[in-house]
Amino acid sequence: MKWHDLPSLSSLRAFESAARNRSFSKAGREMNVTHAAVAQQVRRLEEWLGVGLLFREGRGLSLTADGKILAEGLLEGFSQIAETIEMVASGGRDRPLNISMTPSFAVSWLMPRIGEFRTKHPSIELMLNPSVEVVDFRRDTIDLAIRYGDGDWPGLISAPFIPARFTIVAAKSLVQDRKIDSPQDLQDLPWLQEMGTREALQWLESQGVDLSSRKLNVTHLPGYMLLSALRAGQGVACTTSVWVEEDIAAGHLVSLYQEDSSKSYHIVHRPGVLRPEAKSFIDWMKQTERRDRQQATTSTGGE
Repeated sequence: MKWHDLPSLSSLRAFESAARNRSFSKAGREMNVTHAAVAQQVRRLEEWLGVGLLFREGRGLSLTADGKILAEGLLEGFSQIAETIEMVASGGRDRPLNISMTPSFAVSWLMPRIGEFRTKHPSIELMLNPSVEVVDFRRDTIDLAIRYGDGDWPGLISAPFIPARFTIVAAKSLVQDRKIDSPQDLQDLPWLQEMGTREALQWLESQGVDLSSRKLNVTHLPGYMLLSALRAGQGVACTTSVWVEEDIAAGHLVSLYQEDSSKSYHIVHRPGVLRPEAKSFIDWMKQTERRDRQQATTSTGGE
């Protein structure tokens, strides 16, 4: 459709209202403008089309033959637009709040706390989608995503939520007294890797480990099982520091390597107006994390 070949929307709206009300004054009140402004818009439309559309008859307005055809078409068209907008808007109000996140985030942060959100917002229906796949906001009906990285996702709005370094860890019971001076020394150990990712292999390759001559002993498992298997000593794993800090502090896990970069879990959404439900969820997440951080500081005797 070539919009520049059509008359202005304001003139079409003015004519449709005047034709339906048979009055410039009533149309002006409906559009919150003066009757003179409506009449001027209709005259511009008539000039653009080169035909007459309305004429005065008695104390009101009447339609010419061309005006009647146009009025019927516009009434049908504007009604269809209004119905479509209502359908889309009501669909947004009625559908669940759809949130995508990594499985590790779902297991370690969200699920232990989600009951509190449900208590505070019982009317908000949630659809939680733990997945390693990066969602396409343009294609999928995703309202929010929790992503790990540096926050640089073109075309999207992202806000840092929880700082977390990428780390390589294993249970102390697995490592025992093994001497680990370089990533090459980890080849003989079993590895755990979240299904759908190549994190372990990619990290070893980035560290210069040649895997062409020997096959790594890797167990692929769902993300919600990875931390449990890690703590049980079933393998070395790539994860983020925030989920294993307490285990490392308690001596159950050992940090073998840690990436010295500033990455975080981010709250991500498309540009534009957020649904009220999404705003409520973001506010709750931020308030909860702030409270948890304050409680952790208090329990450790920090200021």
